[in-house]
Amino acid sequence: MQPTPDRKAGATTGARALVDALLREGVDHVFGIPGTQNLAILDALRETPQIRFILTRHEQGAAFMAYGFARAAQRPGVVTATEGPGVTNLATGIGAAYRGMVPVISICGVQESAMRERDATQDMDQVTFMRPITKWAYSIPNVQKVQESVRKAFRVALTEPQGPAHIEAASEILLESCASEATAPAAYRNTQLPSCTSAQLDEVHALLAVAKRPVFVVGRGLISEAAGGAMAALATRTGIPVGALQYSPDAFASTHAFALGPLGRNGSGAANRILPQADLIIAIGAHFDVFSTQYKYGMFSKDAKIVHHSAAPGQIGIVFPVTLGVTGSTRSFIEGLAERVNQSGINKAWVDVAKACAEWETELQGVVRTAMRENIPVVYVVFNDQGLGNERAFQNEHYGGRFFAVDYNNPDFGALARVFGAHGEHVTRPADLEPALRRAFASGKPAIVDVMIDKNTLAPVVFRP
Repeated sequence: MQPTPDRKAGATTGARALVDALLREGVDHVFGIPGTQNLAILDALRETPQIRFILTRHEQGAAFMAYGFARAAQRPGVVTATEGPGVTNLATGIGAAYRGMVPVISICGVQESAMRERDATQDMDQVTFMRPITKWAYSIPNVQKVQESVRKAFRVALTEPQGPAHIEAASEILLESCASEATAPAAYRNTQLPSCTSAQLDEVHALLAVAKRPVFVVGRGLISEAAGGAMAALATRTGIPVGALQYSPDAFASTHAFALGPLGRNGSGAANRILPQADLIIAIGAHFDVFSTQYKYGMFSKDAKIVHHSAAPGQIGIVFPVTLGVTGSTRSFIEGLAERVNQSGINKAWVDVAKACAEWETELQGVVRTAMRENIPVVYVVFNDQGLGNERAFQNEHYGGRFFAVDYNNPDFGALARVFGAHGEHVTRPADLEPALRRAFASGKPAIVDVMIDKNTLAPVVFRP
């Protein structure tokens, strides 16, 4: 059941206000799939050329696109889906963002109030479902809370440690009128991390001065603050090898002369052999993860002193007791330590990193991996209407035929099957369907029969406002 927009003179709708709030946050991409309860957001995005909507084929793909975008662009990724299975399909990508400390904002639909708790097809407690895999999950109760909720979602997602947030609203709320609140991000969240204190940096330098076998271990703080270049300069100046945590293998360039590669079970043999020898481990921008450390001594020597830096104070001391914990921005830590090293002239080159890495590469050349593919003769029939027919019907009925983000322009799936060595058929006439199916079953291969159907033949919309 879709209500019609209730826009008063001089006011805006909840959906329009929500999209305007995204613009103020600098959002220029939204990933997702339209559905009944988020169509109002899609309708507002249709009128917003500053934001590119990326239509995906599955919500999980949309969530991972937002995840990858957030990591690559170093700013929040936004994903939208409809209620019920739309939300549950996001879970793996949102869960990955939670574990990876990546700021992804999911903005979803929820069953309208008249249908809730009445055994509606897609009705579920979405907030309870999302709460364990987000920093904050909230169902917007009325249109006056829409903009406040967007502000809080970004504030929570971008507070260290960063991570995903989830907000949701029914179309009835998104289509109601509200007053625009043009509040800039700097007015509702912190935009600048504090610097590490001079006293703490002096302590780090003092520990480094007496260490014989120091190693740097770096994490996602270098990525989020684009501090890789500063870290490279510090490693070059001191001669200290650098290992990366597995959750952030790209935190330090693997081509650098002092790069050991990622730590841990699936990491670099060079890193795994050198780290246990260290008497001082300086972890920078680091969140210790299970793959890098197994949460026990072994990779880190029990006798090693540990300096743990993180922009999130709550991360320090979770896994290992530390000699010194330091909080503040990652860049201020690296640059502050580099300034002290430059003044003292410290150089702690103690291991031949190039030799260690070359030995590991030689070992890798002797490793053979194999793969076997099963040839299962299953026949898939694709009813291909080139997009999202159900949502076309709703946009036609409730949004004046303003079609947006519902057309895929699919390839010939039969031809695609043949590229992969399977049997493929492309059917455009009803009379050709039965022969195509017979050939598919007779092929003895996995097969796809791509059946074209008229995208303009829309299913009737049963519920009306």
